[in-house]
Amino acid sequence: MVTQQEIADHLGISQPAVVKQLKTLGIDDWKEKTLDEIRLAYIERLRATASGYASLDGTYDLNKERVMTERVDRELKLFQLAEKKRELVNVAELWDELNVVFAAFRQELLSRDDKLKTELDTLYGVDIDVSILNEHTNNALKHLSGYLEGHRRDPAQTRSDHAAPDPVGNNGVG
Repeated sequence: MVTQQEIADHLGISQPAVVKQLKTLGIDDWKEKTLDEIRLAYIERLRATASGYASLDGTYDLNKERVMTERVDRELKLFQLAEKKRELVNVAELWDELNVVFAAFRQELLSRDDKLKTELDTLYGVDIDVSILNEHTNNALKHLSGYLEGHRRDPAQTRSDHAAPDPVGNNGVG
């Protein structure tokens, strides 16, 4: 069994430097290694450092950095490819389109109440209060706007949107 002092003498470094180097080399089972195995690992690390692929203290490894860069480049290219295949959607553009759809849907529902009142009055000879229909429609709109609440970017904006309709009559849907 080899000691750290023997390793230090063999490599020509101090015993505290051996502790640091063993950690940098990733050698946890140094007691089971031979002096030759430790020396070869140490020399390999020195070569990598000398060639610019790694730092002596193990904080920088050019090969690892290159691999990480390649991964990022590959992921970016996959996103670009998916976008060109129309498999990705720009959320900002989609949100704008959805706002238009929801606004139109809201307007259709609100105008439906007047049409429904006229049709029911004519068919059944009764005078229905349109505010009853409006109340049910507004409740449905409020309920539907709750589904959008979790998908907005700013939760504070979402809460303020639902507090009261804005001057245009927007109640959070559209």
